[in-house]
Amino acid sequence: MIKDFLKRVVAITIPVSLQNLLGSSRNLVDTMMIGTLGVVQVAAVGAAGKPYFVMLIVIFGITNGAGILISQYWGNRDSDGVGKNVILTILTSVSISIVLVIIIKIFSRQIIGLTSTDIGVIDLGSEYLRIISTNLILQSVILSLNVGLRSTGQVKRCTTISFVGVSLNIVFNYIFIFGKFGLNPLGLKGAAYGTFISCLIEALLILIVAIVFNKKFKLSIRKFISLVSVVDVKRLLSVSIPLAINSFAWAGGTYIYFMIYGRIGSSQLAIMTMLEPLTSIMISFFNGLATGTGIILGHSLGVRDYVKVWRDAKFAILFGFLLGLVIFTSVFFFRDTFLGFFSSMPVTTLEMARIVYLFVMLKALFMSYNIIVVVGVLRSGGDTRYVLFIDMLCQWAVGIPLCFIAAFFLKLPLHWVAMLAASEEFVKIFLSTKRLKSKKWIRTLIN
Repeated sequence: MIKDFLKRVVAITIPVSLQNLLGSSRNLVDTMMIGTLGVVQVAAVGAAGKPYFVMLIVIFGITNGAGILISQYWGNRDSDGVGKNVILTILTSVSISIVLVIIIKIFSRQIIGLTSTDIGVIDLGSEYLRIISTNLILQSVILSLNVGLRSTGQVKRCTTISFVGVSLNIVFNYIFIFGKFGLNPLGLKGAAYGTFISCLIEALLILIVAIVFNKKFKLSIRKFISLVSVVDVKRLLSVSIPLAINSFAWAGGTYIYFMIYGRIGSSQLAIMTMLEPLTSIMISFFNGLATGTGIILGHSLGVRDYVKVWRDAKFAILFGFLLGLVIFTSVFFFRDTFLGFFSSMPVTTLEMARIVYLFVMLKALFMSYNIIVVVGVLRSGGDTRYVLFIDMLCQWAVGIPLCFIAAFFLKLPLHWVAMLAASEEFVKIFLSTKRLKSKKWIRTLIN
């Protein structure tokens, strides 16, 4: 049984985690390259990156909700059900992303102003945000097609395309930021252009793969019109909308944390911006592990093999937690090497960053367990409302108030503020484990 589970983990979950890892490394590439330009530029990337992340996470919520249904359809080998839900997901997520892009274009300076009062940060950050906001539309297409391909076992293709996209991002960033091959150095604006172009190419590549090389489901508009019904739309929205709200509330909470750090000072904001991509990569890896777990459980839920669902859920949680310990240990010993990329920063800032690094990584370790249980297991059966409840409670009623009090009333150092921000994960461990043991999340959603 364990061997069978590990085979499926290697075949589905690990590739999905690697793909998520590659996707989140875009922000790391931008931050590390911009890190050579100065504190203001790094702070501007952080001030722009967080609201963009909040918007992107809404699209993630829509596509992840669709993924729950698509996995169950494929578990029942209903290729028509997969195809119509992939197209429905694209239409829904692109429509929402267009609205979000318009909001960002109009209010970019006001959005950056929420995080920082530094005029330099606002000027650079708002320009960067306006350019990368268009990526939301491209990401809607990429994420929707990723869900369809991954849920039907075509994970390696998705991972390969992500690798190409990230590689191109590094190349274009290098050329545009530092002005290579006869171009003028564009600095922060160059990072935005490099990210946009690489994202555009990635979207075109995954479209070609999904339409030309994908043999497991068809993206036919004619068939979609003949098959889709109001029931399909309601079913998708009933799962996706709570996840989108959940994702928006959670990402909004992370944005509030950054606003708190930014209001403490530009150096503190720069430190959290430096560390954010590293924690994002860890979180993205475990989100990938959780997504793969959801696919595995979804296949079994589709055929109503509930004994196998419960057994695989326990294996996945144990595997994820042990892997989290290994990654935490490795990343901790990587601290000085990582901070060495920001050698242009003041010595006092780097010393503060060395201390904060430990507390931020500890939070990521606790999150690894919660992500597997909440995102991978509870959501696989469509338990989205309870997930919304515990995410909202733990972040908005525990983590954010404690972080706010520590920063502005107790005037604690940054590392203690960051540690109190992690308190939400402690509470969530208790609530998510209690729900897991109840087995109320084990449900089949399709007919």
